[in-house]
Amino acid sequence: VLFLIPWADKWIVGTTDTPYTGDRREPLAERADVEYIINEANKVLKPKLKIEDVIGVYAGLRPLVANKKDSATTKLSREHTVDRSAPGFVSIAGGKYTTYRVMGKDVIDLAGVELRRIIPESVTEKLPIVGADGYFALVQQAERIAEESGLSTDTITHLLNRYGSLISEVLEIIEDDPKLAKPLAKDLPYLKAEIYYAASHEGARSVDDVISRRTRLAFEAPNSAMDLASDVATIIAPVLGWTPKQKKDSINAYLDLAEREIESIEEALASA
Repeated sequence: VLFLIPWADKWIVGTTDTPYTGDRREPLAERADVEYIINEANKVLKPKLKIEDVIGVYAGLRPLVANKKDSATTKLSREHTVDRSAPGFVSIAGGKYTTYRVMGKDVIDLAGVELRRIIPESVTEKLPIVGADGYFALVQQAERIAEESGLSTDTITHLLNRYGSLISEVLEIIEDDPKLAKPLAKDLPYLKAEIYYAASHEGARSVDDVISRRTRLAFEAPNSAMDLASDVATIIAPVLGWTPKQKKDSINAYLDLAEREIESIEEALASA
């Protein structure tokens, strides 16, 4: 299955379905992955994508449940499996982030059977995710929030789309330090306050965490955001209590990862 997903003024295109034999701690997109996605997308796109259109890549691994050690990944189920592997012990394997709620429900349902207790029916399907409660009301008040905060309506809309009703926490950071209201970089929507928030409220513990996961700067910014690594580190270092060495190490770790990802694009370009 190939997905073409709009992402602000860009598109995310993927995924591949191939075995990975590299370092599982830091999976990287390979040249073959980039070429495959471009070729598959071009079967339905006009005008055609060119490898030069790719501004960033990222990769991840998906756990699949296999009955045999040498099972081909293309033939394995993409569904999760809940198992009573021992009396009183419930385990789950497979699955993906987008089905996390159902995975949790299935585990608890089986645990209830194991405990021989009647437990209330799951209500998680009806619970709004963090930041969603009150979102639509706030969207209608974007102009008022912009006027009160001193930010543009476009910036408030961006923050609402990223944080929902948790926008108040980001605005509090700006109120405490107005310098953080400035954009992280030209032509990018992110404020410095969002970088700070990633470390103070979202558990980011490295430059890579912020650039690759709490934001999508890794593929939204040119050159995999390598030019922003130092600025990101400067913002989060005091939040995390880093020493100068820790700051430098986190920057270098991200630069090393980004360079390897950029190589996969450059290799694909060279062979195009």
